[in-house]
Amino acid sequence: MISWPVSEPVLVDQTLMLRPWDIQDAGHVTQICQDPGIQEFTTVPLPYTREIADFWIKSRSKSYQDRNAISLAGIRNGELVLSVSLHNIKEFDHVGEIGYWVSPAARGEGLAAHAVEMLTNFAFGIGFRRVSALTLPENSASQKTLVKAGFEMETLLRDAMTKRDGSQTNSVIFSKFPNVKIEE
Repeated sequence: MISWPVSEPVLVDQTLMLRPWDIQDAGHVTQICQDPGIQEFTTVPLPYTREIADFWIKSRSKSYQDRNAISLAGIRNGELVLSVSLHNIKEFDHVGEIGYWVSPAARGEGLAAHAVEMLTNFAFGIGFRRVSALTLPENSASQKTLVKAGFEMETLLRDAMTKRDGSQTNSVIFSKFPNVKIEE
């Protein structure tokens, strides 16, 4: 059984704070989501407007309350640098899917892998038994992030994603499982 905390988590270490979204983040989210890399490899709406950011941020708390998602803002030195979320949650099966984006200014520093690892460890701590992630085959940066966060590539799913141009494409599925201690 998943033991959902009453309130949205705040996860903090020496490098990063993952906290619930605040409406004051909307301007930064709007700016970051103009990045062509985020637009290419995520499903953010296009064009990405301030109104979309406002709506998305306001819906995060309800998604948590409904046990549909855990979506957190990544803050480093007081600056919003990434988004990480556990979504597509199937509570009965104890599984969820992780997704993330990183601001262009913070890429290449390992922050995404760190945030993915922090949220995945939290998920395992409250009872999740599997966390997966989907990437486009050509998104090698995201695949490296997942491997660095301890995920393993499982398989290629044929025609499992639709690109923005409407064409169907494959996706690669990665997964991670909690460490299991076997008692003798």
